Amino acid sequence: MAKLSPVQFENAYAGMIAGVIPLHSGDIDKSVFMVAQDVLGTARLHFLVAVDRDNSAVYYFAAASSAFASIPAFSTPLAAAMPGHPQHRGDGIYFLPDVSLSVAVEKIRDHIRLIANTPEVMADWLAGQSEQAVYLVEDDEAWAMESIPAAYRRIADGISLSASRYSLVVAAIALLLYVGAAIGVSVLNASADKSSQAHMKAINNAVTRIDFVSPLSQQLARMQKVSALVVRAGGWIDEYKVKNGDEKFILMMPAWITRDYIDALGSRVVADQTSDDNLIRIAQGVSLPGTLPAARGLKNKPVVVPR
Repeated sequence: MAKLSPVQFENAYAGMIAGVIPLHSGDIDKSVFMVAQDVLGTARLHFLVAVDRDNSAVYYFAAASSAFASIPAFSTPLAAAMPGHPQHRGDGIYFLPDVSLSVAVEKIRDHIRLIANTPEVMADWLAGQSEQAVYLVEDDEAWAMESIPAAYRRIADGISLSASRYSLVVAAIALLLYVGAAIGVSVLNASADKSSQAHMKAINNAVTRIDFVSPLSQQLARMQKVSALVVRAGGWIDEYKVKNGDEKFILMMPAWITRDYIDALGSRVVADQTSDDNLIRIAQGVSLPGTLPAARGLKNKPVVVPR
């Protein structure tokens, strides 16, 4: 992996996210794209996907493609945090330090998250994670992140290769049968061509199908968005539930957050001050001390954030 400059390193990792979705029979790349697009707010993405079939999970990294404008080919050794990587060591913190930014991927059971901050802040954070193993990944094998166009070029190349193989098979059959029995050539060519077309159609359908629009996928995308926003602010999720499509949560956030963080969570949230002046509690669908339930007429009312 080529050594990145401090500016390139910060551009690449500052806005990167990590996540996991359930393994399913549909288009995995497209599923990850749908979730990452919702979280990052752009369709121009780079991503890295690793499938863990043993645990029926799909792990991914994603970032806006604009972060790689000055990096023609980007690979990350933090891929070691993903099951299936040759240097994956199991659960723990996979750590990549640099001059102005340090990055860690925390992998615990079926959860994964990416944390990036200054070396000083990350050192303090790591000091509080003594119960978890920490793995330095600087010398680990780096896996490449693909842009969306590159991913579909790869799939298209696979289709072309498949078509070429089928063409060679058809030609060989035709030649063999022409020598042995010319009358059978047209029948077998037609059969092989029909099989090739059916195979090509199936592959093309797999590339173009968008099948990640179920209620479960929408809930996963929403939860991923809330989680990414909370982590970015330096807070945590205290409670999160979805029942019959009704989303309820309680988030703990630093008191310094600006109004745009609140607005990004939707118009139904309420907030109140905790006993710790450095924290506020933000909720949806749950009553908080000194506030009304979020569902009662707050849709068009501003949320008052304690100062």
